[in-house]
Amino acid sequence: MFIRNSLKQFRLALALVVPCFPLHADVAEGAKAIQKGQFKEAFSEWQPLAEKGEPAVQAAIGVMYHAGQGVPQDYKKAFQWYRRAAENGNAASQANLGVLYAKGVGVEQDLVQAYVWFDLAAMEGDAGHGRSRDRLAKLLNSEQLMQAKRVSREYATKYVTPFRKTAP
Repeated sequence: MFIRNSLKQFRLALALVVPCFPLHADVAEGAKAIQKGQFKEAFSEWQPLAEKGEPAVQAAIGVMYHAGQGVPQDYKKAFQWYRRAAENGNAASQANLGVLYAKGVGVEQDLVQAYVWFDLAAMEGDAGHGRSRDRLAKLLNSEQLMQAKRVSREYATKYVTPFRKTAP
């Protein structure tokens, strides 16, 4: 129903990191390590950047915990890293939070929150995230759906709008 495999998520997170290469040599070094299957080395390169607030790297660290690549699999830590990246405008992590909330993995199942995070991710134009949000809407009663839409509007002002790139 939602994103089904961690490898797909991991590739997505890496795709988000690639544009950051010119900004940080450590990001490029971590990506090279990933390509060689050296996940622990990548984690070592990326963790300091993630701690400093680099959203794409935070997303990648979340995927590493989610998949157990270079670190022990830990869904709660994956959730924490996805949340940090999502709050920094990372749409892939917003969708990953939707997955975790929908399935109750690493966090208590909450379909309202799942709807919210998929909705935020969909605001960045990914139709798949919108379809996931719409499937969740069918599982919510009218009160829950109203709540989800209200929270989504509130979160959008914090976690989507400030990170949108404006046209020059």
